[in-house]
Amino acid sequence: METDSRGIVLLPGERETISMAGNEMSFVHREPGSTYSMVEWASEPGAPGSSVHIHKTTDEAFYVLEGTFGFQVGEETVEAAAGSFVFAPKGTKHAFWNKGPTTARLLLTMSPPEFWRYLKELAEGLAEAGDDAEAATRVRKRLSEKYDVEVVGSPRQGARSS
Repeated sequence: METDSRGIVLLPGERETISMAGNEMSFVHREPGSTYSMVEWASEPGAPGSSVHIHKTTDEAFYVLEGTFGFQVGEETVEAAAGSFVFAPKGTKHAFWNKGPTTARLLLTMSPPEFWRYLKELAEGLAEAGDDAEAATRVRKRLSEKYDVEVVGSPRQGARSS
């Protein structure tokens, strides 16, 4: 639900949600002309996290809502429980993944705001690629070049729950 030109209100169920490989992303804020975008990210135990990557122009801030995420920021790796805040400024190698035995959720804020489009196009492209690993690699490469993502390491992930 939009208010007027001074504000926006999104009630539960009024935002787009996408999924890929044990991760669900719900677009909380992605308005044109904004200085940031925000995504609520839910990750199942053992789901692949992000690849270790660098952005030249995008800052990312993470606030853990529940569960435990692992983060790599630069050369440091930390375990972050609910209430933790992690900032990965542009130019910094980083990654995140569900580190715990339960579903974990966080808020991800990105500035400039256009990076949410990468997540949406990646989910769509990987769904189209299906089990074709070469097609998935082509999708990732094309979108990385388009959206300021330099992959410098493999995806991280925690243990699956039993």
